[in-house]
Amino acid sequence: MARPSILAGLPRFQRGGFWLFVIAAATSALLADHPLATQLVLNARFAADLALWQPLSAIVLFPEGQLGGLVSTLLLQWFIGGHLEARWGTQRYLTFILLPALAGYLALGLLGLAVPSALTWPTGGTLPADLAAVVGFGVVFGSQPVQLFGALPISSRGLAGLITALMLAGPLLRGAWPHAVPILVATLVALAVAWRWRSPPSSGKVAARGPRSKHLRVVQPQRDRPRDKLLN
Repeated sequence: MARPSILAGLPRFQRGGFWLFVIAAATSALLADHPLATQLVLNARFAADLALWQPLSAIVLFPEGQLGGLVSTLLLQWFIGGHLEARWGTQRYLTFILLPALAGYLALGLLGLAVPSALTWPTGGTLPADLAAVVGFGVVFGSQPVQLFGALPISSRGLAGLITALMLAGPLLRGAWPHAVPILVATLVALAVAWRWRSPPSSGKVAARGPRSKHLRVVQPQRDRPRDKLLN
């Protein structure tokens, strides 16, 4: 009898999150150290050359030396964003995570017009979109418990708050406060939108059909079954 694959317990990597990761990985690997990257990531050229496309192009391009952020994109989009995408659908999910990311980078660009030092360091990557997915997950699934790798039970809201706090603290502890601006703005925009879009689940499942994940699983509360009606 064949043994089950160790990958059998992994959740499904939803289409929208998967392609966001693939596009960001490909563009970052090919362009991060290319001269063209200075035109695509958000930097001082946004104000100097009116490079108004940078808040959009920066979403899928990590600056050179910051490619480690792709690891967090892979994990957050796969294990957390996938639950939200399965519930909302790919189109609505991508709209939800990309608009806050665009708002975050645009806010930093506009801040750079008044405070040029805010654009001293090149900024880019999918982190604001990832945080939007995390915030949406926390709002939509709320107090429902999740299990990390089969242990460490915590509420969906608590997990989202923990991840958001850690992501915000990173740039501040490194002294790169401008990198925290897109994250903060994207988090606030995602929070407002998710609160309006939240809705009760249409069924007891939060993800596509398939084997249950042993890594991160939303635990549905038990409900009493309705009593059988007596027939006269």
